[in-house]
Amino acid sequence: MSQSNNPFTQFFSQNDFTKTMQQFQPLSFDMKDFMEAQRKNVQALTEAQQIAMDSIQAVAQRQTEVFSQFLEDNSKMATEIMSNDSPEQKMAKNADLFKKIYDRTVSNIQEISDMVAKSSTESGKILNKRMSNSIAEVKTSLEKSAKKAA
Repeated sequence: MSQSNNPFTQFFSQNDFTKTMQQFQPLSFDMKDFMEAQRKNVQALTEAQQIAMDSIQAVAQRQTEVFSQFLEDNSKMATEIMSNDSPEQKMAKNADLFKKIYDRTVSNIQEISDMVAKSSTESGKILNKRMSNSIAEVKTSLEKSAKKAA
């Protein structure tokens, strides 16, 4: 295929892109504004991370407490099984104890789930707010630079 028949070559030979590119000026921005925005970004990330870490610690502590309660409940069940009551009485006591343990377990799982959800929501709000502010700051900086250039 010769150069004259190549559609790629023909396209570029018929269009002068250097003139088109000359119309665009490089974007200028205030380095001080840029650095301040980055500082705020790091601050927001640090705050969101701190909330997440605090939540992880609180969840781990709560899980430890739940596990301790679980061991205590199982100990009570074992004690009830070993008691001198009749089999029917043992079954009735164990059924009551099992229901209490089950209800407490469901409640604990919900509590831990709520803790994680709250942390995620708080971290998300911080990051979303920062992103929104960051976009506004970029816009303001570009407008300020455009005014200086004009």
